Amino acid sequence: MIRHANATIRAFLQAGGHSSRMGTDKAWIEINGHSLIEHMLAAADTVATSLSIIISADNPNAERYAKLAEGQGARLLFDLHDHLGPLGGIHTALKNCDANEAALILACDLPFLTTEFLTLLYQKHQSGVAQITVPFDAEGRLQPLVAIYDQACLAAVEEQLAAGRLRVDRLFDLVLTARIAFSDFAHLPGAPQFFLNLNSPEDLSFVVKP
Repeated sequence: MIRHANATIRAFLQAGGHSSRMGTDKAWIEINGHSLIEHMLAAADTVATSLSIIISADNPNAERYAKLAEGQGARLLFDLHDHLGPLGGIHTALKNCDANEAALILACDLPFLTTEFLTLLYQKHQSGVAQITVPFDAEGRLQPLVAIYDQACLAAVEEQLAAGRLRVDRLFDLVLTARIAFSDFAHLPGAPQFFLNLNSPEDLSFVVKP
């Protein structure tokens, strides 16, 4: 079914991971004076009708996340699953969407993602019939944590979880998925850095202002 042009897209930031290689919760690392999660909230704010942050219920920084969410007009949600990775977070997001809505799923450690790119991703999703819209990076890798998932995907996500198949890309074979080539947005300023995530202290030494 072709969705209406004004269909609601809600943004959900997956945060609060163990960040074992970084040694600290990556969401709070500062780049150019703002934490990574603040960068992500700002990028998504003009694209989505609502902002949510998903963390585990036992996150030691839960109070800090709650304060940030309140200050940013966002909701703080607790992941419905323990140790099920990004697919569990996607399930949590879709459970917080109504029928005919969609979830913009974002990792919290992509400081160079821009509103311009997210707007293009939104437009691609709205103009098509796919239930998932996911981009390729410049190396040809799909980016499932910078993607849009219709609420109609919920049953397929639950099927995957029940079977213990936790790789998000397996979902793309179950539902109609639009894969967006890097060439479709390579013209946008900063495109080569859009999916540059920070996994270790060494990565920080290579970060430059976009």
